[in-house]
Amino acid sequence: MKYLIDTDISSYCLRGKFNLFNVFETKGLENISLSRISIAELEVLAHKNPSSSINLSTIDSLSENLGVIEVDQKTWRLFSTIKATLSKKGVPRGDFDILNASIAIQHDMIIVTNNVKHYEDIVSVENWTTN
Repeated sequence: MKYLIDTDISSYCLRGKFNLFNVFETKGLENISLSRISIAELEVLAHKNPSSSINLSTIDSLSENLGVIEVDQKTWRLFSTIKATLSKKGVPRGDFDILNASIAIQHDMIIVTNNVKHYEDIVSVENWTTN
């Protein structure tokens, strides 16, 4: 299995919550990635609170350990299709959530998040904070 960790899971890991880094190691670091979207969201947190354990250095370290998936043209095509479909159904979702879901679909990955409802009707989801 390949996993894409969402921003909330990344944030919890960087804060040392839920023993997530050990879970990452158990699942295999080579099987887990971050998206460029989550990195950007983490960097916003770092800039908002410079004294936090989430800072540019820890974000870079996590990125190096897990690897980063970029947004490309195929991702944007998936995004536009998913967003249009959800809009037609009257099911609004955040653009960053849809982008992360698009990356997961594109790369046949499971999203790991504590915000399961943001993704569950779009892509396969797991929550590692409840293990």
